[in-house]
Formats: sequence, structure tokens, C-alpha cells
Amino acid sequence: MKNLVTWYNQQTHDNTLIFDQHQLNTLSQFDHFIATLNKNILSRMFNTPVTLGFYIYGSVGRGKSMLINEFFKQIPITKKLRIHFHEFMHEIHQNLATLKHKAEPLETIVKDLKKLYTVIFLDEMHVSDIATAMILNGLFSALFKEKIYIITSSNYAPQELYPNGLMRDRFLPAIQLIEKNLTIMSLDGPLDYRLANNSDNMLFFIKEFNASSHLCNVFNEIRQNNTVDENKFITISHREILYIKKSKNIIWFDFNIICGDMRSQLDYLELSQEFNWFVIENIESLTTNKKDVARRFTWLIDILYDENKKLVLSCNCDIADIYPHGDFANEFNRTISRLKEMQTTEYLMKMPINHIIET
Repeated sequence: MKNLVTWYNQQTHDNTLIFDQHQLNTLSQFDHFIATLNKNILSRMFNTPVTLGFYIYGSVGRGKSMLINEFFKQIPITKKLRIHFHEFMHEIHQNLATLKHKAEPLETIVKDLKKLYTVIFLDEMHVSDIATAMILNGLFSALFKEKIYIITSSNYAPQELYPNGLMRDRFLPAIQLIEKNLTIMSLDGPLDYRLANNSDNMLFFIKEFNASSHLCNVFNEIRQNNTVDENKFITISHREILYIKKSKNIIWFDFNIICGDMRSQLDYLELSQEFNWFVIENIESLTTNKKDVARRFTWLIDILYDENKKLVLSCNCDIADIYPHGDFANEFNRTISRLKEMQTTEYLMKMPINHIIET
């Protein structure tokens, strides 16, 4: 029974979605996976190769998350987990820190995961730090050994992961494991569906002389009658970060502070667990030698976007001109696309995600 294909055909028939053959082909593969899932135990008895999941890649806005959302809903398994890749790796690193005494800590962690989950959905796989790159081979080896199914999405083909990264040669075995065990599928149609919606909100202040005043008005509107702290430090990941203002559920940073030295994805994950609204002031055009700042800004936007957090900002240049040139410019296009979507009222209507989606 083609549940996902049927769902998709109904959505396109009702004009809820725009028909895309790439999306339909992907869902057809998902349906086949679901239909054969219960046969896998018998198949393995006869040493029949069985895919251990999917790696779906394509440019921003091609519908990867939407299709995986529906896949997660319809797969008839109760032991399933959906989590952002950054958050998943954050938990892996935390568990590793507590298992230093173990000879094979990754295997211990994965055996515990096996007790809880048959299939794990990892949103937005993207490797940009050496700590994650160096453990992925061992992690995937353990996951595949335990026959935990992995469904993951990425903007990059496996061979394009961790480009120009330190000691990338030690990361290559992880790519080989992905290609060997997962069905690799390209979802790269011609349209960026995020850009189909242009009902912009009024929370992005671009090249406005009195932007700080506008930000203050928005901040006060959101905080309502809650108390405000100003120009103090918040402790995140055991380090202090200076903020401009903070109130219940909202925090305001200067761009050069929140994306400056010593910031990491872990900082942004921790902040996203505490606040639903973020104000970023004085975003500027970055020169080619500020690739690290651009990368940290991308980490921040990735996490806020994936958690449906709300963003208010001021910028002294157009969004597309924040980081137009340099080694990281091509990857930065994802950030531009997400910022464009985060300007829409439709995005603001989404509920923040404050917990791991689990069934």
C-alpha cells in the first residue's frame, strides 16, 4: 500500500503542494522501505543486502524536511526518534564525556540507543567541526552494526561533507560507510519552495537609520510586563556571554558578540532551549577573512530555524550581501534562504520546538 505516494498525490491534487517528480520518486522509495521493513529480519537470515536507511540530499528549499516529516509520521514503528543532527551529536559528545573509562564508549552509547529506537531520523546532517568529524566513522559503524535504521537529510552529497576540514582523510571512512549502508537519493528539483511565500513580517530592519529604536519597540512588545535585565552576562556552556537585554523568553545580542570568538554550536543549542525569541543587532557585511564569523552565524541560524525560534534583527546591508564572497560563500546560501523564510508571517506562526520529537 503506497501510503506516502497517496498522501502526496492528494496534497498536489488539492493544490496544497506543488507537484515535483523528484519528491514523488523519493516518497515511492520510502513506501517501498516501509513495505519491506518487516521482511528484513528474514532477509538478513539469508544474508540478503538490505538498506539501513536513506541519505537524502539537495539544495535548500527542495522539500527534504517536509517529506521526512511525513515519513516519520507514517512509518509504523513506535521505537523511533526524530532529532536535528547537531542536537544528536551534542548528546553523543555529552555521553562520551561521561564514559571516558569505557574501552569502546561509542558502542556502549549505541547499544543503549538500540534499546530505545529502531529507526532514527536525523535532520540536516552537516559536518563542520573536527570533534564531530573524528567520531562519525566509529559512530556510524556502531549504528549499522546494531542495525539501527538511519534516515537523514543534507544539503550536500556524502562526498561533499566536511570539505577542506582538518584531517579530512580520517573522515573519509565515514563517507564510505554512509554510501555502503544507506540509499543515497538526490532531491534537487528546480524550485526553492521557501521563496514561493513572500508575505514578509516587519521584524527585519535592513539598512534603517533608527534600527535600534525599532528593535527596542519589538522587544518591549514581546516581553510584555516581564522584568528586563540590561548589559549583563549570561552563562552558557560554562562561559559568559554579554547580552544587551534579556527578559522572559527573549534575549538581545550584538552580532559581533554572539557570533564572535569562543562561540560554538553548543552555545546556540543551549540558548535555544531557554529562549523562543532572539534579537540580533548590527549584522554587517563580512569580508573574506571573516569566514569563521560567517560560519558561526550559519550555525546560529541553522539551530534557530530548526527549532522554529523567532528572530528579530538589524542589518547594515542586504541579507544577500552579508557574506557574498569567500571560501564559505556557497554554503552560506543556505543561511540566506533560511533568513528569507524566517521573515515570513507563516514562519512566525510555527510553534517553537522545545523538545525532541519522539513517539
